[in-house]
Amino acid sequence: MRAIFSRIPAAIVLVAACAVSTSAIAQNDKRALATKLAQIQAKADSAALAGQLTDSAVGPVLAGWSQRLDETVPPARQKDVRDKLDVELKKFAESTYKTVEAQTGKAAEAALVPIFMEKLSEDELKTIITYLESPVSAKFQALGPDATNAWAKRVVDATKPAVEAGAKNFDSAATRIVNAAGSGAAPAKK
Repeated sequence: MRAIFSRIPAAIVLVAACAVSTSAIAQNDKRALATKLAQIQAKADSAALAGQLTDSAVGPVLAGWSQRLDETVPPARQKDVRDKLDVELKKFAESTYKTVEAQTGKAAEAALVPIFMEKLSEDELKTIITYLESPVSAKFQALGPDATNAWAKRVVDATKPAVEAGAKNFDSAATRIVNAAGSGAAPAKK
């Protein structure tokens, strides 16, 4: 009997060590899956993300200089100045895109892996990765542009009359405001 009790602590220690080791291996497997999913997402979305972030950096610069051009450059010279500014703006946009795009891949794992580790189980990660790497996913993704265009066309067709009416109303109001400002009179209320 004493021999059995002397073996129990050793057995318990061995079982506990195996459990900790198995848990660490499972965490490493989950981390590897989360990393793989982050890499897949980065490959799929980096260009679009870089484009959006570039647009958000370039837009305010363009708006500021467009307003400044209108306020400071005589109308007769504005086209020439706009052409020169467009060249510089294109350089800025291309440089910004390259800088941002270089960071999207680097930042993907650091940003996404912790989220995937926290929010998704190992089985969910496996399922998502299996789907994303499947021919069905590739086929579905290939449908994206056609599906989006068909959807957008339906929205445009359904909203065109309302949008055109709104544009006419805006044009009328803008014309009244600009004409009133040009003549020194107060704008007429609608």
